[in-house]
Amino acid sequence: MDKLIFQLSDMEIWARGDRFFVRYDAGSHQIVMREDEISEQDVQEALLSNESAMKMLFALQKRLIQAGIDPYVSNTKD
Repeated sequence: MDKLIFQLSDMEIWARGDRFFVRYDAGSHQIVMREDEISEQDVQEALLSNESAMKMLFALQKRLIQAGIDPYVSNTKD
């Protein structure tokens, strides 16, 4: 069962069992929803403050780019 842990504007963090996912709008001029798995450490960082949540998201996007994944393209079915 999915459980919403955190919500900030266009970003949500969900728990699914023992895994965590961040769902966010990755678009700049149009809505582009994306969902990526994050670590429990990422969740703890995001819960510190809104600024920390955004830093966690930017760090995630940087990791995706380094892995050859475009973090600005939707990977959801919605």
